[in-house]
Amino acid sequence: MQIESGNNQDKDRILILADFSEGNWEAIQFAMEYLWKANSEICIVQTWQKPNFGVSMVRDLSSILQNISENELESLKRKILKVYALSDSQIRLFSFEGDLPGFFKSEMYLDNNWHVVMASNENQLSDNPRIIEIVDKVGQPLYLLSGLKGLSDFLDVFVLSDTNNPSNSILTSLERIAVGNKISFRVCLNSSEQSRLTIEKSKKKYSDACRDSRLIFLEAANGAGKKEFNDFATEKGQRIMIFDQNKHRKFSGAFKLCMDSWFIRSKGISIGNY
Repeated sequence: MQIESGNNQDKDRILILADFSEGNWEAIQFAMEYLWKANSEICIVQTWQKPNFGVSMVRDLSSILQNISENELESLKRKILKVYALSDSQIRLFSFEGDLPGFFKSEMYLDNNWHVVMASNENQLSDNPRIIEIVDKVGQPLYLLSGLKGLSDFLDVFVLSDTNNPSNSILTSLERIAVGNKISFRVCLNSSEQSRLTIEKSKKKYSDACRDSRLIFLEAANGAGKKEFNDFATEKGQRIMIFDQNKHRKFSGAFKLCMDSWFIRSKGISIGNY
């Protein structure tokens, strides 16, 4: 299904990354509870890839894989329409040939403004190279849910604000999350490229958005927030990690360093100098 391009500012578009199928419904619930507005449109993407071996295998399996992807999407759509009072036209399904990093380079993605949501039952998200790559590639507001079983039990939220100024979309979603919930917010600010005055202004905006919540500010000296993210992501429990839009975020390098160290320790080899 196609979507109009051209940075349509009249609609709030929510993008669910359905590749993490074990958490799809939690991602949808979160989006409907904290991101949905009257003019919103919910979009769900599921990727599939052709086998890279055997001409006959590619011919025979490609249509099967595409059908599986499309059927999974249709199943999610039916469930949404059953639970929420939405019209059929408010839900769009994308079966994308390729991987998620490839989707993030597509015109369909780049020509629109999104709130991107994905959920996983994994507790050690910082160790997953696929998720780290997605954090790097998204470039728009990203909501990463870890281990959620419904929305009633999460208590901790991490926000990486490695931009010069927090976006209004992030502040609005934080305000909706904070209302009626006893949430502890950890907000990691980029302190390496900002003046003290700019940092204090950012803190004031977050404090106003998260009234009556426990708010802890962290300052990432290197401006990246990798360590702070890893510390939070490795803790146990149901967690939400929010990343402000940043097209220049680079977590992958830090992951390669960890992999390099692991290979050296476990097998005595190196995968390169990073």
